[in-house]
Amino acid sequence: MSAFTDALAIMIVLLVIALITDAAIIYVTRRLAAKNPNVVKLQRYEAGNPPVGEARYVFPIQYVGFLLVFLGMEPVIVILLILSSAAVVGMPIVIMILVILLIALPSVYVGYKYALKMAYPKEFLRRAGR
Repeated sequence: MSAFTDALAIMIVLLVIALITDAAIIYVTRRLAAKNPNVVKLQRYEAGNPPVGEARYVFPIQYVGFLLVFLGMEPVIVILLILSSAAVVGMPIVIMILVILLIALPSVYVGYKYALKMAYPKEFLRRAGR
């Protein structure tokens, strides 16, 4: 086998592993998600007890979106590093750019949707009819 087919086989195996992992994570998060959210379920708790007094430090929730986008894009960046070696092997640049877009855009979209869901949970509940 040539170096190109070896690199392509490795890339396909890693892509399949990444897709299976992503599907498993999405499945687990949907199974563990609150099915019927209401005021009591969405109330903040500390160690299983209702909070007493004001919190000393409130985590700025606006940065969770950046975290979600980063976590969604990190595997994509790893795949892109693998693809960058394909340029040395001789993969045409147009195919490489198309593969990069095919891999990167869905991850950015999913990360953006989850970031919106974290930033505006009431709008998502209203859209779901709850």
